[in-house]
Amino acid sequence: MRVQRLGDNAHEVALYEGPGRIDLEWYFQQTTALPSSVMRYRLEPGAAEGEHLHLEGDDASCSPNSSDELYVVTAGELVVTSGEHRRLLRSGDAFYAPAGLVHGVRNESDAVAEMILVFGTPTGNPFPQSGEEAFSTDTDR
Repeated sequence: MRVQRLGDNAHEVALYEGPGRIDLEWYFQQTTALPSSVMRYRLEPGAAEGEHLHLEGDDASCSPNSSDELYVVTAGELVVTSGEHRRLLRSGDAFYAPAGLVHGVRNESDAVAEMILVFGTPTGNPFPQSGEEAFSTDTDR
């Protein structure tokens, strides 16, 4: 059984020229076989991940491969940006950034905010799109 405790793989980093530093925890970075990666971000007031994109072959990309990202706010609130567009996200809200979309997050509040980031190569959703089919308990399938 593999367990990772909070703080086991924590780093304080500045990301994509954003102000402040982010406490980042990468879960099972060296051992996962999943097609995606998972990180926890903890952002002090004023901290931000600068705007960036992930798109293979684009000189502006911060990574060599294309990847989609899913941001889920778990505590506090964050502002997600994409160019001139801004949206406030609160605990439980999520933001999806497909490969190639310029985006970033910022803590503009007076309180600490936390989020989970799931990212990986876009390969398509392996589950059906219909809510009924996605949660079927029929054992004959």
